[in-house]
Amino acid sequence: MDLILVSKTVIIEKIFTLVCAKMNINLTVQDSLDFDKNVDIIVIDEEFVNEEFNTLKTYTKKLAAIVSEELPFDKSRDFIVNRPFLPNVLENLLKEQIEFIKDDEKVKKKEQQKILMRRK
Repeated sequence: MDLILVSKTVIIEKIFTLVCAKMNINLTVQDSLDFDKNVDIIVIDEEFVNEEFNTLKTYTKKLAAIVSEELPFDKSRDFIVNRPFLPNVLENLLKEQIEFIKDDEKVKKKEQQKILMRRK
């Protein structure tokens, strides 16, 4: 799994570094919303949640925001990391999202197999 964290907050970066290392997730930390590749999960710190937020979904399977207040409904996200948070809370959230990704991939694979079977 690959995860991009967009944040300038040192403690958040450290928590993500520890949790991702423990979970064998490839972590990239950046301080901009510039993306040049697709990844499994993108997590955006609240200072970067802006009008571009919804467009980020095209680069990821799961999009999240780290926020201290409720995110407006016009922001499309898959999950929220509520500020402040502990490492075990983050770990549980990521485990859940990874399971969702795996389930989605299984469903897509089954759908592709059905399409191939119909063509035969």
